[in-house]
Amino acid sequence: MGCIPSGSSLQGMGSRSEAFLKSMASPKRVVANSFRAFRGACVSIASRVLNREIARRDSLRGQGSLRWFTPEEATVAEALASIIVPSDDETPGLSDVDVLGPSAISALDRIVAGSKEKQVLYSRGLLSFDLWAIDQLGCKYADLSVIEQTKIFKAAEEDFEGQMTGHAMGKAWRRISGITQVANGKFFASQLYPEIRSDCFRVFYTSRVSWVWLEYDGPPMDQGYLRLDRHR
Repeated sequence: MGCIPSGSSLQGMGSRSEAFLKSMASPKRVVANSFRAFRGACVSIASRVLNREIARRDSLRGQGSLRWFTPEEATVAEALASIIVPSDDETPGLSDVDVLGPSAISALDRIVAGSKEKQVLYSRGLLSFDLWAIDQLGCKYADLSVIEQTKIFKAAEEDFEGQMTGHAMGKAWRRISGITQVANGKFFASQLYPEIRSDCFRVFYTSRVSWVWLEYDGPPMDQGYLRLDRHR
């Protein structure tokens, strides 16, 4: 079969079809952008209940041994890290990585300090885990038993996954309705769940403790390519 001649009716039909498909896609983009803008406005309004405490914490950042976490945030982050990558008699966890390197909280702090997006998630999320624990059990997250901490973390996982499953309209509605859970901590804690889980695994599997456990020698030149005219 030969090529369609330039200017033929079939070629014109193809061009019109392409234009029609683009015109159909455009309203979908408008709706999606409008939804994101509306959701962002709702989140901004709802997060005002947290902003005063976050502003107080922002004024204290960098004053201690950590670059970004405040002491309150570090306590919650350490508790969550121990839930995400726990240790036992046979398997190391995040609480063990300081045996052969910097502590897990120092490594996590360095990751968050380098990302403005993470800072927003962590500042809201770590505070919200405390709010959730206080709302449910009357004390801060780190003061709960490991069983109670795990239950709240699992609930955050379930809330997040519930927002991400199902058809588009259902997901949109769940995300909007979830914003009503800001005051009791559930919304922003659930938003932090995938981020802190990913970051904790990153910290663990780049630590020398995990390399020893996995019998991995580590990457070559793990301190970078050094200058040959200087001693290491």
